[in-house]
Amino acid sequence: MYSRIFTLFCFVFALSVPSPGFARDEAVTVEAGSAQLAGTLSFPEDRPRAAVVLVQGAGPHARDQVISGAPMFKLLADGLAAQGITSVRVDNAGVGASTGERVQHFRQRIPQIRAVLDMLAARPELAVVPIGIVAHSEGTLVATEVWGEREGVIDFVVLLGAPGRQGRTVWIDQQANPSRFPGSDEARLTAICSTFAEIADAAIAGDRDAIGQGADCLFAMVGLSAQEIAEVRGGFVERMASPEMQVFLAHDPAPAFARVTDPVLAVWGTHDDLTEPSLNAPIFLAKRHDAGALTLAVLPARIISSSAARDLHPGEHVVGKMELSSALVDLIAAWIKTGGLSRGSTPR
Repeated sequence: MYSRIFTLFCFVFALSVPSPGFARDEAVTVEAGSAQLAGTLSFPEDRPRAAVVLVQGAGPHARDQVISGAPMFKLLADGLAAQGITSVRVDNAGVGASTGERVQHFRQRIPQIRAVLDMLAARPELAVVPIGIVAHSEGTLVATEVWGEREGVIDFVVLLGAPGRQGRTVWIDQQANPSRFPGSDEARLTAICSTFAEIADAAIAGDRDAIGQGADCLFAMVGLSAQEIAEVRGGFVERMASPEMQVFLAHDPAPAFARVTDPVLAVWGTHDDLTEPSLNAPIFLAKRHDAGALTLAVLPARIISSSAARDLHPGEHVVGKMELSSALVDLIAAWIKTGGLSRGSTPR
């Protein structure tokens, strides 16, 4: 375990790190309760400098976490291996080559990622290198919870596009964004926001009837026709009444993050509007543990960006034309090897 004085770096640039080359992939299977998780362990050509578990965001992702046609985690694993860092990534339970039932919410993934971490830490060739987690979006909620259960195993944590606020707050802000309701005056926008808040509270309480009532009020307020309401109401209520939404809306990630005493790198993209740095970074600063070291980084783009259209609106993707930010790979590798862990630290 590492323990250092808090340090903060806010920067917006790409780093250049020498590449020792990529060597090989190895297929792995991890027992996790009733599921068998199939995955890929990627090794660098030379002796590993560190090893990480890659944790996907929300959704039934396979190991590569394909986003708008871009295999984000394969690109990340290959990029890290080229810079001397081993990684493992797995298909979620019930997805791809993994068996078991698909998870209904992020908490069900915690024991599964814990099992993957234990497998990685048990590899003899990784016995003397730092072990960490690199997690994306909702996966960051999993990562900090796993740290709490494996504090003595994990040496560092990398959080990509991490939400710092309670799910309820994030969802209401997204749904009630004024840009979604052009021409609305302040009173109407306030009423819309209040209705979304009522729906969120009903979802947390598991009250399907109250969700339906809130949906009826909302749809009438925004001017949907009776036919349009009939088409969307059932799906909306079903979604909001799902265990996934109930757990997400109720969860506050700050307390779990506040317990982390190992080095943390938190990265956001300026154009990732679902987790804007200005709304989340201050929470991480306020909640950081005094015994740990926190590095904040903001990339001048999205973590996943378009290789064809540079002037897309925030959150807009082009299928088949997306790529992982090369600056992100360089940033993670440089922080692991020099910025986050090497200042007098000793491996586990």
